[in-house]
Amino acid sequence: MFFSVLPPPPAPIEGDLTGALGIAALMDQARASGDKMEKTIVDRLKRYGVAIELRRFDVLRSDIADVAAREARCADAFVLIRPNGSQDPDRLVEGILFGSGRHILLVPEVERPKSIVFNRILVAWNASRESTRAVAEAMPYLRIAKDVSVVMVTEEPRKQMEGSVGDAIKKHLKHHGVAAELHRVKCRNGNVGETLLAEAKKARSDLIVLGGYGHTRLREMLLGGVTYHLMHNSPVPLLMAH
Repeated sequence: MFFSVLPPPPAPIEGDLTGALGIAALMDQARASGDKMEKTIVDRLKRYGVAIELRRFDVLRSDIADVAAREARCADAFVLIRPNGSQDPDRLVEGILFGSGRHILLVPEVERPKSIVFNRILVAWNASRESTRAVAEAMPYLRIAKDVSVVMVTEEPRKQMEGSVGDAIKKHLKHHGVAAELHRVKCRNGNVGETLLAEAKKARSDLIVLGGYGHTRLREMLLGGVTYHLMHNSPVPLLMAH
């Protein structure tokens, strides 16, 4: 999927033909730039020797998230490069995560996986609706993984945790042929995101599965703290679903 970004329309000024001609020229320039970039992308993809379909959309920057969410509804997954600090990638992630009904594979910008076969998967589990959706979306990956760890982060000391907490998801995964290990860990320094990343490093995980959370149920929501922290700091790919 390729988005050729069009310039925003200027505020209308009655009787100003110069402005109209100027925006038309900018549109032509943007489309020509899009044509050049489209050819570059197609040429690069052809090197992989596999069948490809490149979908191009000439849209305003503000419409990218909505268009991407719509297209993702008819796909198995939506793969994105992890946000680098700018706002647009965050908006795109939010739009797809909360508007598509499908999962996102968020890949680090530097260390990209050589394949989509993930052998060591960490599942961040808190028995919420969002984490349930993430596990369901991740099932094709979980079934072929060599090692699956279900991690539950709690504020309680390990000795005070109920022994049955998390057993249900472990049993559910077993029904699907996934032999998972359950780990109940205490939150470090009050930061769940850091705790999950530490556990992923210890387990040498190459994929983290988690639910995408927001502070409200409104369409324009902010990503929750744990989701945001992992989105911007995880050295391994993330599978997120809402």
